[in-house]
Formats: sequence, structure tokens, C-alpha cells
Amino acid sequence: MSEIFPGIFESDFYINEMIKLWDEGEKWAKWLDELAKRYNLERKVLDVPCGIGRVSYFLNKLGYEIVGVDISEKMIKMAKNNVPNGRFYRADMRYLKDVLNGEKFDLVINIFNSLGYYSEEDDLEILKSIKEATNKIAVINLDNRDYIIYNKPEVYYTYVHPYLVEDHNYFDPYTSRLKIRRTYMNQKGEIIGSIEYTQRFYSLHEIVNLVKKAGFKILDVVTAYSWKKFEVTDPQITIIAGI
Repeated sequence: MSEIFPGIFESDFYINEMIKLWDEGEKWAKWLDELAKRYNLERKVLDVPCGIGRVSYFLNKLGYEIVGVDISEKMIKMAKNNVPNGRFYRADMRYLKDVLNGEKFDLVINIFNSLGYYSEEDDLEILKSIKEATNKIAVINLDNRDYIIYNKPEVYYTYVHPYLVEDHNYFDPYTSRLKIRRTYMNQKGEIIGSIEYTQRFYSLHEIVNLVKKAGFKILDVVTAYSWKKFEVTDPQITIIAGI
């Protein structure tokens, strides 16, 4: 099992991108609230990895008790500031039992494409760890490999205030890992920083098999924060898994 810590999660550049996507948290929270009502779930959520608390913040506003776990010390500190009445722990997703001490949740969420940074073996351990903490429902959300293959350009640019961001991507079909080199430039076009990492992407049948192997039952598969049934051309896979 890999013990390499993905240092990007402590990068100020990476965290700044998470802040830009803050509003996505509200959309997810509204959908998760609908899901909780559909499945009659207790209003208590384990958010893992919680990042800066962009989903936890809005779920808390809807009246949910929040417990969050993340491997990044910087993100945990921000999550605590964003959700003062939540409980947050710095820990590895593979070892949730070390901080939860047997506590279980009707709803556990693992969203924003949080798998694939380690090996497939590690991803299975993450899913098993999530299952141990799940009392009823877990939501697993990740980017769709089949979409990535045909739609991710090798080079593209985005603006994440105050930086111009240049991404160079290479998808290795033998390992299904995307290699990313991201460069940050100021308004003068000067390079001020960069990050590099790889991530394993899964097709639907691969991630479904892994989720089942972890001991879950597949209740539904939709796309992103919607009730639309997943299709192979959709950018995101969202699995609703039960015990």
C-alpha cells in the first residue's frame, strides 16, 4: 500500500482553486438534502475528504451535524473556520477508524473526484474504510474516465484569480492515469509556481466493481448532483451505495 502523501493538498495554489469552486458546494448540499429525505436519513453527515468545507458549510446551513476528515492540515484549518460548530479531523481516508472510534453515519459523502491519487489497492482500502463508517448510505462521486479520454485537451488555460493557469495533460491508456502539470502565471505572464501529480480515473464498470468489492450494494448511479441516470458520455459518475 502506498504511503506517499499527495503534496498538492497543501499547495496554496491548489487550495485557491477550491475556494473558486465554493458555489459548487451549495448545489451538492441541496441535492444531498433531497437524497437524505428520499432515504429517510438522519441529519448527520461524514464528509470525507471535506477539503475546505465547501459542502459541509451549506449542509450545516440546512441543519445537518457535520463531521469532516481530510489529510490536509491547511484545509482542515479552513474547514474549521468555515463551519465552527462542525467536528473536523486531520486523517488519512484509508484509516478513518483511527479518528472516528467506531462512530457511524447514515450518510457518508466522498465527492469531488477524491479517489485515484494512490493505487487501486489504496482506493479499495478507502472504500472499505468508508463502509465501516456507513450506517445506511454512501455517495461516491468521481470524474468519468470515458469522458476524460475524449474530452480532456492536452493543453488548456483557465483563470483562477489572480492567476492564469496552464494545464498540460497526458492520459496513459495502460494505467488509466492522467498526468497533470499545472503552471501558475501572474498578470505579466511570469511563472510563479507549479504543481505536478497523477490520478487514476475509473470507468463505470471499474468503479462499480470496486465499490461492490468493498462490501456496498449499488442503489443507483446518476450524474453529478442530479437525478439523471448516468450515461457513458456524462462527465461525472455519482454512485449511491447502500449497506
